[in-house]
Amino acid sequence: MTIRKATISDSPFIALVVVEALGDDIMERSEGTLSEQDNHRLALLADVICRDDTLYSWRHTIIAEDTDGTPLGAIVAYPGDNYVEMRTNTFSLLRELISFDVESMDAEARPGEYYLDSLAVTPHARGKGIARQLLLSAIDEAKEQSRPAILACEPNNLGAKALYESLGFRHDGDLFIFGHHYLRMERTEM
Repeated sequence: MTIRKATISDSPFIALVVVEALGDDIMERSEGTLSEQDNHRLALLADVICRDDTLYSWRHTIIAEDTDGTPLGAIVAYPGDNYVEMRTNTFSLLRELISFDVESMDAEARPGEYYLDSLAVTPHARGKGIARQLLLSAIDEAKEQSRPAILACEPNNLGAKALYESLGFRHDGDLFIFGHHYLRMERTEM
């Protein structure tokens, strides 16, 4: 397995990662035939990922791939300095897909932080330490920028919470995002 920076050609895979990270099991479904609605949603998201001014830009993504070049997982992470502007751009482009009140959402990232936004690994590659490797790569990027690493964790996802805690993340408040409550977790070691 190798870890590398994403390229614009990774946009369709990054779209799968973002949707999966939001709680949809689209990666499992993508091994078969996706619905027209799923394909439309992924195409819209891939267009947003191709841009430089959005939260989910390919420029903010690290890919894990197999020795044959098959993507196994990815993490989208970025500095929080322009978060509000990027969120506005992102969700205005995805307006037809949004079923939550963007204005009521807490800011996931703040200036001076490095936010680990979306992380997912393909179903057949889970349980092999790939998520840990992707998280460590993003943590290294945060360290290079002398920023604390921040992420949101669903309170009931005990496996993810244990993984984050094993990497030094600690509960640092709560976030209301995408219509749900999440734990805000911070890793301050730089």
